[in-house]
Amino acid sequence: MVITLILILLIVIFMAFFIGMNLSNVCTFWFFKTFTELPVAVLTLIAFGAGIIFALLFIFAAKMKAPASDAEARAAKKLEKKARAEEKLRLAKEKEASKKAAKEAKKNEPI
Repeated sequence: MVITLILILLIVIFMAFFIGMNLSNVCTFWFFKTFTELPVAVLTLIAFGAGIIFALLFIFAAKMKAPASDAEARAAKKLEKKARAEEKLRLAKEKEASKKAAKEAKKNEPI
């Protein structure tokens, strides 16, 4: 845990140093408006953030729009699992009842 914290701090320090040394590199960027003298490091961070946001949106949209066959398969598996559990419980109860009956028969058996 401490090593992870130190590693993250080192990465942040490296990024701050890298950005600070490259603030003199500027470019012009057009996104429905022309932005002049925009630092390249800032533009890179904005592009990275936009990429993360769009990737997450596509992932969530794909999960929400799961094919019906997948949902049906999951439901069928769930029902099958429930049926197996009920069958197991029924067999356990039958075994318990047969043990009780055998015990009673042995108890009531004339000597």
